[in-house]
Amino acid sequence: MPNSFRWKLTISYLLIIMLVLAVLGVFLSFSFKDFYLDNLKANLVYEGLLVAEMTRSYDGQEETGRFMQQIAELAGRDTDNRVTIVDQEGKVLGDSQFDPRQMEEHKNRPEIFRALKGETAVEMRYSETAAVQMLYVAVPFGNGEQKGVVRIAKALLEVESLYRQILHIILLVLVMTGILAFLLSLGIARWFSGPVAELTATVQDMARGNLKKRISFPARDELGLLAVAVNEMAENLEQNINQISAVNERLEALLANTVNGILMVDNKGIINYVNPVAINLLGFQDNVVGCRHLEVISNYYLLALIDQVREEGKTCSQEIILHKLGEKRVETTAIPLFIGVDAVAGGVLLVMNDISELKRLEAIRKDFVANVSHELKTPVASISGFAETLLNERELEEKRVREFSGIIYEEAQRLSRLIKRLLELSRLESQSEELRKEWMDLNQTIENAIGLMEKRKKNSQVKLCFDKPENPVIIKGNAESIVQVMLNLLENAINFSPDGEMVKISIEEEENSIRVKVADKGEGIPEKELPRVFERFYRVDKARSKKTGGTGLGLAIVKHLVENHGGQVGVESVPGKGSCFYFSLLRE
Repeated sequence: MPNSFRWKLTISYLLIIMLVLAVLGVFLSFSFKDFYLDNLKANLVYEGLLVAEMTRSYDGQEETGRFMQQIAELAGRDTDNRVTIVDQEGKVLGDSQFDPRQMEEHKNRPEIFRALKGETAVEMRYSETAAVQMLYVAVPFGNGEQKGVVRIAKALLEVESLYRQILHIILLVLVMTGILAFLLSLGIARWFSGPVAELTATVQDMARGNLKKRISFPARDELGLLAVAVNEMAENLEQNINQISAVNERLEALLANTVNGILMVDNKGIINYVNPVAINLLGFQDNVVGCRHLEVISNYYLLALIDQVREEGKTCSQEIILHKLGEKRVETTAIPLFIGVDAVAGGVLLVMNDISELKRLEAIRKDFVANVSHELKTPVASISGFAETLLNERELEEKRVREFSGIIYEEAQRLSRLIKRLLELSRLESQSEELRKEWMDLNQTIENAIGLMEKRKKNSQVKLCFDKPENPVIIKGNAESIVQVMLNLLENAINFSPDGEMVKISIEEEENSIRVKVADKGEGIPEKELPRVFERFYRVDKARSKKTGGTGLGLAIVKHLVENHGGQVGVESVPGKGSCFYFSLLRE
């Protein structure tokens, strides 16, 4: 992993160490070379002075050239260097390696030129005679009239060879030191990078959501303080996220289970949130979050309400009818959303409440009040009118008195039946009494109800026919309540059946329930009226109901009695062909 902190630290240490060693090696090599040359120059100067001292022993008896040649050869053998002796005119008097007679004058040689002036000269240059790089040291000498220069020359091949050996040694030391430095750097980097790697791994785990991970680093240095800070940060983050998650869960639960539809549209017209109630209310088929509201909302008034709130920036409420969704009535409140302290428009929040059922119940309540008022007003008015007539007319015939008294009695009975039915319906709706159930034969219960109805129907020519099953139908229920259900259904069927027609009673056995049907051959009920026939005081034909003397509460009582048994009621009807009322009871 070249990009890891450990390798970066290792390479950094290694580069620094190698750079220091390289600089040190170059410095040492040059310093050693200079030191060696300085020592060599000093030795050559010393040797030159010794040879110059030897030239003073010349007594003039021997030929000068020969004497000087002997000294040069002797000094050359002893020093293993080239020794050249030159007179003051630059003529070579002796040389340890070459024949002085064949050598040119050396007066113009820099070191000799300076030595002839009395200086000890040192020069390093390429020798044309020896064809190598040479180091020259020239020392002046004088013996009476005999004066000149002793020059000691040494080839630098040995120096270069020794210098190369030193460079090889330094290079080898550098390589070995580099390997050792690499290993040490790797160990040191691992020692330093271990806590950093642990910190990195822990922070990565935290970034992935594992906020329970902690760092165990006991040191009290900067890394230790950083580890403590990271642990504290993780603990605070965990607490904050848990709190936020709890709030978010409560908010999600609230929005998901509220009875109101919630829909949020941002300032660009994109739906940011919609809860299940709003999805069901507006009839969305898919998840519309992220879609433009113009693409998924088809109601013009709802779109206009959103635009109005976005333009005006204030809350607006409106009752909207969703015609394409079953004529739902929705009380909609549109609230502008603002972001930040500058109150920048952030969108619109729609809070929708389905008030269709409330509107329906309100209509039922109004009808109920109107119907009760009408039903009570009619008999009271009749009783009051005929009673007033009896009071004011003192000489009425006995026949008229009996007629008026009979009308008053009938109206009083009608009023009594109405009050009785209302009290009975009120008792059923309150469910203050627990229904007592017992095992019974439904066939026998229905026959009992038919027998009672045969006595009540008086002069009606409608026939009752019970399609009785061969085997007993045993259920668990309240026989008195079932008889009352049958009486109401039979009375309703008789009242709306022409004379001579037949009301058929049948039982259908299903897997877990029993269905009882009461079918007549009356005028039937229009389809749009079917959902309301079990409402209190609701009549399809109000004029006919007056003739039959019904209270309009019988079917409502049937519904409550059956539902108290855990069953269901229903009706099927075809106008002009009759109706079939039925109720289902569980076998238990």
